[in-house]
Amino acid sequence: MNKIAASIVLLLLSTTISVAQVISFEKQYPETWKASSGSKLSVSDLYYKDGESSLMWNYKEGSTIDISVEPILLDEKTEGKYGITLWIYNEVPINDSICFKFKSSGDKSSYWFAYHLNYKGWRACWIAFEYMQGDKQEKRVNAIEIEAPHKKSGRVFFDRMKFPEKKMNARTTPDAQMPTNNSLASRDLWHWCRVWEWEQYRYDLPLCAKLSAKQLKELKTIEERLDDFVREETPKKKAISNAYKLFERAAITSSGKGFTGAPLVMVDEQNKKRGELSLYDLETMLSGFAYDSYYNGSAEAYKNYFLVWNYALDQGFAYGSGIGTNHHYGYQVRKIYSTAWLMRKEICKQSNRDEILSALTFWSAIQETRLSYQYGRDELLDSWHTLTMPKIISVMMMQDNREKERALRSLSRWISSSLEYTPGTIGGIKVDGTTFHHGGFYPGYTSGVLACIGQYIALTNQTDYELSFESRQHLKQALLAMRNYTNGNEWGIALGGRHPFSGSMKEDDIESFASLALAGDLEQKGNPFDYSLAADYLRLQPKNTPMAKFFKKQGVEASSAPQGFFVYNYGSAGIYRRNNWMVTLKGYNTDVWGSEIYKKDNRYGRYQSYGSAQIIGEQGRIASGYEEDGWDWNRLPGTTTIHLSLDLLESPLPGTLMAHSKENFAGTCSFENKNGMFAMKLMERSYKNFTPDFIARKSVFCFENRLICVGTGISNSNATYPTETTLFQSTFNENQSPIHVDGKEINTAPYENIITIEKSHVVRDGYDNYYFIPQGELHIQVAEQQSRDNKVKAETKGMFAVAYLNHGTTPKEKEYEYMVLIQPTEEELIRAKQGGIYEISKSNVIHRVHDKLTDIIAYAIFEPYHSTNDSLLISASSVMMLMSKRVGKDILTLSLCDPNLNIAEKAYTTKEPSRVIEKEITLKGLWQLKVDNQQVKISHSAGNTLVKVSFCNGRPVEIQLAIL
Repeated sequence: MNKIAASIVLLLLSTTISVAQVISFEKQYPETWKASSGSKLSVSDLYYKDGESSLMWNYKEGSTIDISVEPILLDEKTEGKYGITLWIYNEVPINDSICFKFKSSGDKSSYWFAYHLNYKGWRACWIAFEYMQGDKQEKRVNAIEIEAPHKKSGRVFFDRMKFPEKKMNARTTPDAQMPTNNSLASRDLWHWCRVWEWEQYRYDLPLCAKLSAKQLKELKTIEERLDDFVREETPKKKAISNAYKLFERAAITSSGKGFTGAPLVMVDEQNKKRGELSLYDLETMLSGFAYDSYYNGSAEAYKNYFLVWNYALDQGFAYGSGIGTNHHYGYQVRKIYSTAWLMRKEICKQSNRDEILSALTFWSAIQETRLSYQYGRDELLDSWHTLTMPKIISVMMMQDNREKERALRSLSRWISSSLEYTPGTIGGIKVDGTTFHHGGFYPGYTSGVLACIGQYIALTNQTDYELSFESRQHLKQALLAMRNYTNGNEWGIALGGRHPFSGSMKEDDIESFASLALAGDLEQKGNPFDYSLAADYLRLQPKNTPMAKFFKKQGVEASSAPQGFFVYNYGSAGIYRRNNWMVTLKGYNTDVWGSEIYKKDNRYGRYQSYGSAQIIGEQGRIASGYEEDGWDWNRLPGTTTIHLSLDLLESPLPGTLMAHSKENFAGTCSFENKNGMFAMKLMERSYKNFTPDFIARKSVFCFENRLICVGTGISNSNATYPTETTLFQSTFNENQSPIHVDGKEINTAPYENIITIEKSHVVRDGYDNYYFIPQGELHIQVAEQQSRDNKVKAETKGMFAVAYLNHGTTPKEKEYEYMVLIQPTEEELIRAKQGGIYEISKSNVIHRVHDKLTDIIAYAIFEPYHSTNDSLLISASSVMMLMSKRVGKDILTLSLCDPNLNIAEKAYTTKEPSRVIEKEITLKGLWQLKVDNQQVKISHSAGNTLVKVSFCNGRPVEIQLAIL
């Protein structure tokens, strides 16, 4: 269809919305548009935002355009979904508006809005009926009237119009033209769209009357550090080349009082095939030309750089503009800022310096920091990651040193406060050190985020603008958590979110350990810097960087890999580490989603949190046997799953799926920070291709280098596909990673063995882990597997060794038990083969394991429990995890945990905090607390001890009891 024919396209809608018109104003405009006497409509090629022309309206005071439209009948539902979108070019800013009126009959306008003309260039006009003015009583729309300003005559240009827009973007952005747009929506989740709202803030900190010599020196110090940081971004020839190539395609040309060229729009409406530009493209050109001008002294690049800036301002990347919707723009503009810093002296020489600086300041969202941080603000990781550096660069480019100093003070205050623990499931740092995004524990977003905060710390270190001591402690906790859940700088598949095979801690994250260490001793031991962070840095950073050299010179030695059990119940997760290996344990519950599945990301990741127990060695995922090519998405180690075809395993929803459980019991508990356990009530939700009656009770008990894995009550009605519990799935190489079955090496493929176990069998995977299986139908296979890429569904293949327990179709009350011995010594292997390492009892009510080598007794309690023969525990009031150990006859150590966050609101994200839960256990004998604990109350009855514990935030409570 050519552009002339496309100038009016009629789309059939539902019975309530009959027709939509898409108008690009090429060559002609619709006959249904009528200008009132004294005004004129004509097609113009002076400016355009679509095609190569737009509609010019020469108006006089109060003149109108009357537009007949197909009748529209709105209701409360469609008012929020339907509206109008177009772009408007204004040549001369005026303090007046044009008014859009949507008429039902006669002059009655139940819906209307004003559009301010206080700008020059292109601006978007996107608004839903819901956010228009008017009484909204008459729901029928038959016509549109556009009314000119009443104060003076002039002209404006319309383009890229769609009416009725049948699916308005939910994140239309209020701006200087329509400040009340989207005002009824809760925009705390869409922080990108609040920039104009924040622009109305006024500083609550006063300007200094006069800056002291110390303040001026510190500003200069930060400027010099920023120079060093930005200059580290050595330009690549490709970046410069890309700028020139894109610039040529953009064909930017002066026209009228502005420009023509490839239209600049947000990615939501960008048509790449037609050569339209997004902010990514703007970043490509500005950064490439800045590099060429700054480093190579190119006069052509200098000229192009400012031509692109002028075009960007004209196209709407300017102060006060929302560009329709600007959500997630932070990821598209970061290099615009870093390279603007390189070009700052040249920018200040421009006649439109203030316009460029205002645009940079506005889009950095620094205005949010004029007031104190708003507790409960969501989406912090996005903001830290993408706008921390733009904010400080915008501040440091301010022309008035007093304004610069106040803005920097406010920014540091805001960042410090934003590093407070955040409530519920909104973004930020939680009390256990996990970092949240999209309503869940999300390391993939944490990477880069902590780096940006670390960079800010490095820039402001030892100045009055450094972050608060408490905020730096919280950052340290988040860094240490990342250190704990990564091995070989990588985390397990279950923590990968929608990027299951690509999550890792990057070099700039590692640099944050050093930056934070140099900011001061957070352990308060009187050291000149934080020795523990420095030691971690030396372990994680393989290069001999300047900071590494400094720490070594100060006598710091690299730390060992973390050891022990780490509880992260904000993610229903636990990390178990010994020597140089790491086990990631993962579940999900009412407050913690199981996986993040997008339409084109992690399509097959449903089972990430079905009780996974993945072992990763110090060399990372690939060296530990985990590669995506050929990966069977049904078989993440430790999980109990229904083995579906990939078509059925793929998400049934057209958008995002983050399934929560209806069970609130899933998480971990530690014992003396050395050993620990995981437990969950597994259940599947009722979605298409899911099995909603699929349930199981699962636990993993972690003692030294032993995992005792238990499952009971495995039941579902799926009669087509079998239910399985995966012991391992790992890449197979006959020379490097052969497996062993009962001592026999399997170094050829294909191989398949089905064992109906009558006595215990031992299987060794190709990575020195041994699996002791006393019961069940064991399947072992080595074969080339066919799979699909999780993003594009391309077929993949790979050679894998797999061991799993088959529970069959329609399982009823099935169970399993096996022990994993991780990278044992010869003596440990011999001892394990002799048996008798642990005692176990299991039911749907309780999994109880007594590890004889540590003498720890651990309980996964799934229902209220009462025992007549347990040596210690008489009863438990409700679900919980309990680990216990006697020290002699007189001392008893207990660790108890209910991982339930107990958050009232069940939503995508919520600010509701974790609430206290009280649970009780009854112990044999008379015991008393050795040390008082506010969360624990002790009472006695009939010669036994009642222990009442208050849990919150899913954190374990560990106590020592002494016999009375």
